[in-house]
Amino acid sequence: MKNVFVLAAICLSLLTSCSSNQALFNTEIETADNRRTLKQYFHQKEPILKSGDKITISIWGHEDLSIGSVNSKFSSNKETGKWIAIDHLGEVNLPKLGRIKIAGYNLKEVNYLLEKKYSAYLKDPIINVRAVNHYVTVMGEVNSPGRYELENEKVNLVQILGQAKGLGDYSNNKKVKVIREVDGQPIELLIDMTDIIAATEYNITLQSKDIVYVEPNKNKSEDSFLKKATPIASLITGAAVLLSVLTK
Repeated sequence: MKNVFVLAAICLSLLTSCSSNQALFNTEIETADNRRTLKQYFHQKEPILKSGDKITISIWGHEDLSIGSVNSKFSSNKETGKWIAIDHLGEVNLPKLGRIKIAGYNLKEVNYLLEKKYSAYLKDPIINVRAVNHYVTVMGEVNSPGRYELENEKVNLVQILGQAKGLGDYSNNKKVKVIREVDGQPIELLIDMTDIIAATEYNITLQSKDIVYVEPNKNKSEDSFLKKATPIASLITGAAVLLSVLTK
């Protein structure tokens, strides 16, 4: 009988040691370093177009020159595939204009460039350029994790968490991370969403391919342990009772 309870204690001890939910991106960052990282790598800037990006071009009143125009029924770019890709030279081939280099420019600059070019053919053209393959990945303890398209030029952290339907029941609100690739290296920014001043200061504008990760809190580890431990504890208790009966 004593051996059974010793076995139970060993099993529960093993469960405890294996039950913790490790954070995917687990590093400790000093506050000073975090603020330096914010200023150096996460300052606000317009999205820059590059080779491989897919764009739509809307020219008001000129559907024949538009590609995936937002002004008509053919604006459902995901369904119709009406977009044009920037080639390896950073160029696109546009109606009337031919090949134009747009990689390295932000969307506002491309709008201005195309308005200037099309002014040779159109009177006061109104042009809207959008990137349709810019996205952010939201992971961890949010209610709807996934990949979210950056439909506007400027989408900040709070807005993307709102699109993910908010922080989950097990979220560690003091450890929300944004991971950005800079020159081939991942750079991590840590945000405490419980501090209204910090949350405002660190409410950064996101860039394509950023990862937003919300760490789990300790309650998730404890609840996970209880879910695993309960059936095993019941099994061990049952075995102990049965052994007690058989050894009488």
